[in-house]
Amino acid sequence: MTTVLRPFQKEAIEILKRPVHLLCIAPTGSGKSLIYETVAENLGLRTLLITPLIALARQQLARFQKKGIPAVLLPAQMPGSIFDESKIKILIASPEAILQSRVNDYLENWKPQFLVVDECHCIWEWGDSFRPAFSKLTDLVEKFSIRRSLWLTATLSHDKRHELERSLPAALKILGGFGLPAGLRIFVKRVPWINRADALLGLVKSKAGAGIVFTQTRDSTERIMRLVSMSGRRVLAYHAGMAREERLSIEHMIENKMVDVVVATSAFGLGMDYSHLRWAVLWQAPPSLLFLTQAIGRVARGSEVTSEAIVFWDDDDFRLIEWMVRGPCGTIASSVDSDEKRSELVNVARFVRSKQCRRADLFTYFEGEPAVKQCGSCDICCIGNIDPAGV
Repeated sequence: MTTVLRPFQKEAIEILKRPVHLLCIAPTGSGKSLIYETVAENLGLRTLLITPLIALARQQLARFQKKGIPAVLLPAQMPGSIFDESKIKILIASPEAILQSRVNDYLENWKPQFLVVDECHCIWEWGDSFRPAFSKLTDLVEKFSIRRSLWLTATLSHDKRHELERSLPAALKILGGFGLPAGLRIFVKRVPWINRADALLGLVKSKAGAGIVFTQTRDSTERIMRLVSMSGRRVLAYHAGMAREERLSIEHMIENKMVDVVVATSAFGLGMDYSHLRWAVLWQAPPSLLFLTQAIGRVARGSEVTSEAIVFWDDDDFRLIEWMVRGPCGTIASSVDSDEKRSELVNVARFVRSKQCRRADLFTYFEGEPAVKQCGSCDICCIGNIDPAGV
């Protein structure tokens, strides 16, 4: 069956027919992966695909194998005697895998021609202290003399786009811009901590379909999972600290719709195609608007069906995040990192307190200019009419 390409996919593929560095920004679930799949297949390029999560890497590998494109996952499937290395077209790896000497040595000999960085916003979201290997990804272009690269994300602020451009040895072409699934409604609810457990429990009971509750620490996923289980719905926790086998089992259950609610950190669902998820709740104010948009973009993937994202917040949330930004004994951990995190926190505080359309506010933040119109389907635009958030 012939795949019908969307206009932005056609344009990106056309641009990448020649050596160029391209940043493609398109909504979650819009089919960004089809760009590098088509380019790698049609141009026969040795492609190095950097992906942030092992679950996403496994999904990408399966997709390549189904299409008959020779691909392997590093370092788990490290090429050796059982592989005909001359036939390998795509190597999939995490940023941390690239730093391993044996993987690096192999890449030196393999000589990648096309670099793809999926979910490239992780360079800034995770690249400071959580997963510093992300901060080294732009070095790969010069290190392996790669003349063609593709950087994919659904959300990247105006400032970060320029940072990416400055870090590359050649000019960066930018295609697309900020967007969210058309059917996604956003609701921001001020809920004091003393009332938050009851608010979440009531909300989960009222929601039809499957959803996600996002929290910021691994410990809190287990605690909130126990709370949500009181709703009588099928619930599981998910975070990057779990054993591989446990995560595989949970992913299988979610794919087969055996779970109603997933309580997770931001490690869950990044780039994954769980199209049946219909609502998302942020348990507390997020540390950045990038975190917020990535989280709420995990529902309504590529769908016109109405879905909802609800953000809980209160003043105490910001005091907690401020404490996390600071180092031991209240000292500032890293002046550069801390200043940037505080700036992001100010943006979040401004957003949750805003009386402007939620989509318009997010558009202004990511594009550096105001949106033309209001969305008509967020808590600000719907004041006095409905309260879809149910709390």
